[in-house]
Amino acid sequence: MSFTKWSSRAGLRWTSCILVLSSLAAGCSTAPEPPGTGPGNAEVDVQRYELKGDYDWSRGRLAATIDITLSPLPKGTKTVTLDSAVAEVKAVRLAGGGALPFSENASAEQLEVDVSTVPGLGTGADITLEIDYEAAPSDSLVAVIEDRKGDPLNVRAVFTMSEPVGARRWMPCHDTPSDRALFSVSMRMDGAEKMIANGDLVSDAPEGDGTHRMKYETTYTLPTYLMAFAISDFEVESTMKGDLPVSIWHRRGLQGHYEAVLGEMVGMLDHFEALLGPYPFEKYAVVHLPNLPATGIENAGISFHYEGAGTEPLAAELSLTAHEIAHQWVGDLVTLESWDDLWIKEGMATLLEPEGLRAHTDKDGPFTLNGNEFFAMEGEAIRDTSLTIAEKYNTGPYTRAAWLLTQMRSLVGEEAFWKTWRNILDEHRFGVIGTDDVLGAFAEALGPEAAARVAHAVDAKGLPTLTIAPLPSGGATVTVHDPDGALLVPLDIGWVAEDGSIRTETLPVGEPFDMAPQTSGEFLVLDPKDHHLTWDSFLVDEESMNAYYTNVLPLLMPTSSAAEARFLEIGSAAQDEVLFTSSTLPGATPEGFGAFVAGLDSEWTQANALSIACSVASDPGLDPATAAAWTTALNQALPVPPPPFVLDLIQVYGYGACSMFDPVTAFADDWTSLQTGLSSGEVDYLRLSFLSAFDLPAPLAMSTWGSVAKQAGMARARWLATMELRSYLSGLDPADIPAWRAFFVEMLSTTEDTDVLQQAIRAVVTTMAATAAENADALAGLDVVLHSPWTRVAHLRAVCAAVKLTADDAMAWAAFAEGLQDAPLDPDAAARLADPSLCP
Repeated sequence: MSFTKWSSRAGLRWTSCILVLSSLAAGCSTAPEPPGTGPGNAEVDVQRYELKGDYDWSRGRLAATIDITLSPLPKGTKTVTLDSAVAEVKAVRLAGGGALPFSENASAEQLEVDVSTVPGLGTGADITLEIDYEAAPSDSLVAVIEDRKGDPLNVRAVFTMSEPVGARRWMPCHDTPSDRALFSVSMRMDGAEKMIANGDLVSDAPEGDGTHRMKYETTYTLPTYLMAFAISDFEVESTMKGDLPVSIWHRRGLQGHYEAVLGEMVGMLDHFEALLGPYPFEKYAVVHLPNLPATGIENAGISFHYEGAGTEPLAAELSLTAHEIAHQWVGDLVTLESWDDLWIKEGMATLLEPEGLRAHTDKDGPFTLNGNEFFAMEGEAIRDTSLTIAEKYNTGPYTRAAWLLTQMRSLVGEEAFWKTWRNILDEHRFGVIGTDDVLGAFAEALGPEAAARVAHAVDAKGLPTLTIAPLPSGGATVTVHDPDGALLVPLDIGWVAEDGSIRTETLPVGEPFDMAPQTSGEFLVLDPKDHHLTWDSFLVDEESMNAYYTNVLPLLMPTSSAAEARFLEIGSAAQDEVLFTSSTLPGATPEGFGAFVAGLDSEWTQANALSIACSVASDPGLDPATAAAWTTALNQALPVPPPPFVLDLIQVYGYGACSMFDPVTAFADDWTSLQTGLSSGEVDYLRLSFLSAFDLPAPLAMSTWGSVAKQAGMARARWLATMELRSYLSGLDPADIPAWRAFFVEMLSTTEDTDVLQQAIRAVVTTMAATAAENADALAGLDVVLHSPWTRVAHLRAVCAAVKLTADDAMAWAAFAEGLQDAPLDPDAAARLADPSLCP
């Protein structure tokens, strides 16, 4: 499962968890903790689920029958309790027998079935329950209708989203990660529609009236949170990796560079197979779905992606793709003993994300461990048994766990680390795994002392800290503090000499350490093996932060021509640290700029170098000849799009500093095309991403990106255009603000695309007028947003925007809130409507 986060080292990333950290609980299905078993109530062990259903679009209901085959129940069993939060259970039968009494407990999300009259209990025979029921749309059974405002595809879809405990909302089941069962799903759909689900397609037969029924079934067991299906008018892009079908499914008409993405997927599968063993399922498919409540979810053999996240070979999207592919081994082939073990699957998938991108991020440099890609938050443990299921989805089981695993990888070495994981996967193949299993598997390779420290670090909440003070002689005194034992591998540094040799030093814990060069020309590399978070992650006081920037970072800069020649040899993580923190290009000249960029080990760093070069060329202290040379070099480089992988980085950083380049003239044909609105996708998304890096005069920006935002045939192009326009607001002439504000206000009532709405709502707040009366049109637009069931993801932002737009006018706020009494509000939005002080 995945969320979007910002990494200061590498731009926009798609990494583990749901949506954004601030809305984790809203993204997770919540449910009561599982009850204990009482007298006559047997613990359920499901052997098989067989679902047969039909989604009734006119009524908005899944009407289905689920056959649940249970392992033999002990003699004396009176009741069986299942997890169920469906709309209505209509009947329960014993297969081959009669009706069984049942009762529903909505608050506990339980279905209790009376099996006291079932013959043969205690004789070793399985029993099968047949349950007729209806399920309503929810965050776990998502139905997207045709004719949504702002949806250029106009293609309906229905699909499931079950992790962690959402399967009970679309079928009665035993909704726990430790109970694996066979699964089949048979669904009826219109003739143009297709279904994809776990397992093999075993039948596809017409049913009359232009409909047909498709059925999938697995030959292996799964927990309920990995069971899934999706139905839409799908187009399928496909390739083969040997005899493994690899495909991308998307609503008809969704544009993308699918051949390139499929090639990346095959490369990731090859790389992960070398590390973890053969791919375990019969197929691998990425399914793009509108309104998916997460950026990605790893159903076995079929990862669901938020629509558009993975149609282009961009870094953020490929990072998501790598994360979900990694889950096919850790999380799907082997699943969790309990939700307290969430870190096993999410930590490994997060560790494997940058592994899947290594061809782009570490092309020529020495092998590093990608620690700088991770982050951790004080107080969020890798495993915290005190938290509810929803609360467990924080940074702890994801990026902090990836950091712990990276340290373990460093301690035991590459061969032992991956061999141990292959052994774990073989031993627990199509079974469950817990924390003790993983720690036990690594105990021999780690040794008793390190194994004990790893076990302690799993539950640690505190982070190491660094205190830094300047040295009078140059450099800094650094003290490492690790009160909670999170450091398994010590922090180390390297000093690169002019001849290329490296002198390494290890920082002790709890003792001041003087960090300074010993010979002329040496420059510093922090964490040469890249097995830790970046150092600024550990700085907690202003004095240390100042000393880090003033006394430590300058040591990273080569200070001689000979040292600068070594800069291209230090590896991608160290190169990125220098460019990101110093905004300089060690050793680069205008004449040699192309060779300098080509010598950098990461495409991220290469893209960043171009932006930095614009700042270098704009330095008023440059002599005229050098400035002219830089202008020539950059006017040759800037019109050429960088590799697609880095386009989401330049969307964020842009080329605003490149005043020596005229994008209006250079891309005149593109701007003419954008002014048409691109209703047929005349300019593809990769080109649009590139164009968005350049600043335009405000009138041209509105006539180009404004047309795309309203008319583009690609939903994500509309989002990109809206986000691009929002970036201009801070620099507008005050006389232009009313027209721009009117543009964003109009969008509130003309689209139900929540990506676009999130940008429009923020823009409306940025450009708001002084009084509630003057903001009446924007408040009316927010009312439209909040009355739509398709915009729930944006409801919280919309309510809090209204708090600001009413400008402390109590009567205006009361009138706005009164108008929402019948609105289908998201629960978090409803809470803020009741108590506006909860809004930031």
